[in-house]
Amino acid sequence: MSHDELSILLLGPVRACRGDTLLYLGTPRQREVLAVLAMRSGMVMSVAQIVEAIWVGRRPDSVENMVHTYIGRLRRALEPPGHRPALARVLRSTRPGYTLDIPADAVDTIRFEQDVRSARAARSQADLPRSLYLFQRGLARWSGRALHEATGPLAEAERIRLAELRQDVLEEVTGVRLLLGDIENVVAELRWMLAEHPMRERLWELLLIALGQTSRRAEALTAFQDARTTLADRLGVEPGHRLQDLHRRLLRSEPVTVWPWWERRVPV
Repeated sequence: MSHDELSILLLGPVRACRGDTLLYLGTPRQREVLAVLAMRSGMVMSVAQIVEAIWVGRRPDSVENMVHTYIGRLRRALEPPGHRPALARVLRSTRPGYTLDIPADAVDTIRFEQDVRSARAARSQADLPRSLYLFQRGLARWSGRALHEATGPLAEAERIRLAELRQDVLEEVTGVRLLLGDIENVVAELRWMLAEHPMRERLWELLLIALGQTSRRAEALTAFQDARTTLADRLGVEPGHRLQDLHRRLLRSEPVTVWPWWERRVPV
């Protein structure tokens, strides 16, 4: 990273760095203003849009003045040393509001999603070591709960979306590791993940595949019954078609693999 390169970090506490130097961003509400602008980097955000994205319910009478004050403080934190306030390059005044004018990949959420797309492309080309590397590089960008301390509706919606994507990636990493033969470690980690996310059918599917690829088919069949009981007790539903298809294959002693099974859809 260049010594003057600005990065905005949202995959954890909201932070900003210039090179390796962590910048002081002020109060939690001030950091939330930065997060809103970073989620819409390159776009003009009016003061009214910023207020709508952050404040819920009753708002202070001076809320618009508060936004202008936060912007001024953030500008002093984010602009390169020696900049002239009237010539702001990073946080620009643009009618009818403000624009965070930084490269898209200066925001870690964008870098994470770029890593995920590249990892999926490498997997589709059967370059499994590179796919695993890119998935793991993307996951390493996380340092906690995304947008930590940000409470507005825009941050909450983005936090939910990112958490779901991260869980998808954790499952895809597990699939790639199975393809690379790391079965025993994967089985232990899948059981741990299922303790936290027992309603995620893809985790059950991966566990059945991992156990089915070893001599532990009896355990795989037991795992299916565990999945069925869990889904019935908590959601009142039967396992999905992919999970049932895996169960039938195990009963018939047919091979179960991640790929091409991973990509295909079982017809209803």
